This record gives sequence, C-alpha cells and structure tokens, in this order.
Amino acid sequence: MNDNKIKKYIDSFSADTITVPTVINQLLTDLNELNYPHEEIDEIVLSMDEALTNAIQETIRKEHNYNIHYDPETRDITVMYIITMDEFEAVIIDQGKGLDLQESIKKTPDKTASNYFDQIAKYSSKAEKGLSVRVNGQQISLKGIGAGLKIMCAFMDSITIDLIDKEKMISDTVSKVTDGTILSMHRKRRYK
Repeated sequence: MNDNKIKKYIDSFSADTITVPTVINQLLTDLNELNYPHEEIDEIVLSMDEALTNAIQETIRKEHNYNIHYDPETRDITVMYIITMDEFEAVIIDQGKGLDLQESIKKTPDKTASNYFDQIAKYSSKAEKGLSVRVNGQQISLKGIGAGLKIMCAFMDSITIDLIDKEKMISDTVSKVTDGTILSMHRKRRYK
C-alpha cells in the first residue's frame, strides 16, 4: 500500500486540556488528506475528543485525589492512531484511575427492590455492542455506562478498555492503586 494512503500519529502529553485541540487538529488534517467525508470525520473526531477528555480528567482526578504532585513535564497520556483508506484505529493510554466500576456496580439490579424485574429489563438492554472491558487482562461485564462511552460505542465498531491495577494481578475491582487505562477503538469506513 502507498505510504501517502496511511497516516500514523503517536505522541505523549502531560495531563492538560491543551492536548485535546493539539491532537484533534492533527487528526482533522490527516482525515482530510485521506479524503474522508465530513460525516465520518465528525464521528471520529467526536469519539477521539471524548476519549482524550476522559483520559485527561481521570489523570488529573487521580493526581488530585492522591495528592500526587503535578509535574507538567511528565508524559501522562499517550495517543496513537493509524488511518488508512479503509479504517481508523486509535489507542489512548493514560495514568488515571480508570472507570469507576463501583459506580457501575450500583446500577446492577437490586433483587430486594419492588421494581426488580423492570431493573433487569433495563440493565440487560443497556449492554453496548462492540465494548470490551478487561481488568489486568480478565474480561468483565460492564453495563450502565456513561454518555461519553455510549457516544464512542455508537461511532466505533469496537472499543476495548484495559484497566491496569498494579496491586492485584487478577482482580474484579479496581483499587486506588490503578495505574492507568488503555483504550483502543477501531472502525471501518462507513461512508465513501
């Protein structure tokens, strides 16, 4: 394949909101150079914007919650993407605390509630297609996700979230020592 038909990007940043427009501007340039249609560009950019914003917020939140000294020279977030004429793939690695699995578990149906069966129907219908979540490599079930992740699921063919817990090698929850998140997203061209 001709190299001008492939766009690759990789860089690392401190957890700062200036990261979002820096990456998005380059992404827009690359998508336009490969003649992606506006509808496709909008969907990819919205997904990347959401993923980057989440990575930055979670990294800043972890630094604040655990009194970690903020060092603007530290590279907390790494962004990589590859765009071809047929597909888009991105990986965003951050040093944040990851998804709040405890909050997600609260959305699990309560068997003592009077509307238990309604909760089951709502819960089982909310699983997002194409979403895979793993803690230290072990697949976990996750439903009741936030709006940002729903947006990404709508515009991507697949999303994998790997939560890295440096204290527990195999875990079904994420502890306060979670060492980061690896978010991978992929989509094939939808519009030509």
